[in-house]
Amino acid sequence: MRPTWTGKLVWTFPQPFSCSYAFRDRASTREKDERGGRWIGEDRRVIFGRSKTVAEALQETLESRGQRVGVLIDALMRVDSSGDASEIKAAFETITETPALVATLDVYCRSQRALADVDLRLTGRGAGPLTTAIAASHGNGRVREVAVTKMLASPRAEMLPFLLVRMTDWASPVRDAARMGVVRLLHDKPSTYLRPAAETMLHLRRRRRGGFGVQQLYAAAHDAPVAVLEQLMCSATSAVPRFAFEVRTRRGDLKLDEMVRLAVTNSDKGLRARAGEAAAREAVWTGRVDVLRKLAACRHGEVRISALTGLARLGHWNEIAGLLDDRSSLIRALARDAARRTGVDAVDWYRSAVSAASPSLGTIAGLAESGRQEDGQLLHPLLSHPAARVRAQAVGALRILNAVPVDSVRPMVEDPSRRVVRAVLKALGTPAQV
Repeated sequence: MRPTWTGKLVWTFPQPFSCSYAFRDRASTREKDERGGRWIGEDRRVIFGRSKTVAEALQETLESRGQRVGVLIDALMRVDSSGDASEIKAAFETITETPALVATLDVYCRSQRALADVDLRLTGRGAGPLTTAIAASHGNGRVREVAVTKMLASPRAEMLPFLLVRMTDWASPVRDAARMGVVRLLHDKPSTYLRPAAETMLHLRRRRRGGFGVQQLYAAAHDAPVAVLEQLMCSATSAVPRFAFEVRTRRGDLKLDEMVRLAVTNSDKGLRARAGEAAAREAVWTGRVDVLRKLAACRHGEVRISALTGLARLGHWNEIAGLLDDRSSLIRALARDAARRTGVDAVDWYRSAVSAASPSLGTIAGLAESGRQEDGQLLHPLLSHPAARVRAQAVGALRILNAVPVDSVRPMVEDPSRRVVRAVLKALGTPAQV
């Protein structure tokens, strides 16, 4: 069976065996297969008769760092042409899961001629939801306006990210139509539209004209039911739970126990810091010393510093002064201030503690932060300590004190620990390449 030449760099095979391989000529070239009515794009590859799925096209797009977006566009158009509702919904979920991908599609489609036929399909009967969403990024403003109008006529949650992008459009007719429609959807059905709106709009807030969407997002969230905001707290996009926490804190419907739980157990450092600060502030106002002690005992430094600051405001200086050797430099600084208030000389304490058999890393760092150059002699025995992290910390402390014994430190370049070697090279002023 021999292939026939179609005249546009696309090999086609007679029935029943069908296989095509598209060679890139120019991004705007597209032709319609006369046999099946399928649209064949120059940017995709079809191997052994099997077109790439949306997932495969997305993987190729990601691996190319956005250079092969055309492959994904073609895959989406094929799914839309199939009319399969489940496949169309799955395709929407795939591309809207990452807000940055929606923005990338918008930038690509706006600058390419690959969508030259989309406006014809949009005005005809062959435009499905995916084609309409893609047409919303067309380079022609009139086409974008028609696409926005069609999406708002039959609104769907999965199409909302494309409407949000158009809220930042440079053409006022397109921008105003998208804004009016999205505001109505957010306030009428927050349980349906608030979460996808938050995930995309918080990503677009740095765009020019993106502030309006964020303001509407806060307004809608402020009036939303608690159950809707709890759904936002479960989002995988870190900015969304932070946004929901901020809204709930302003509304005052977060209990102290909930804030403590978020501060102690949440995986997002930024949210832990916000929750810890809010919980410590509430504990200070209500005199809940037990809550402050619980937060101060957790393993997250950003939470502990808020709790210890709360204990300081309540006058519990003795508890804070016992943390002179803490692993956090900020907490050590607070502990030194507490020690001064309670009559303890922090520098003398460090000098004594660093002479112990196995001083902690916080003790060594504390001496470097508050000691003097002559205190470097106390660290010389630690240069031969059996623990590599102690040797490295001692070298770093000597560098901070400007008391590096070059003759003793230079041989440590041959230390078996890379951590120690990096510290030695830095102390000797040599670029570390380990």
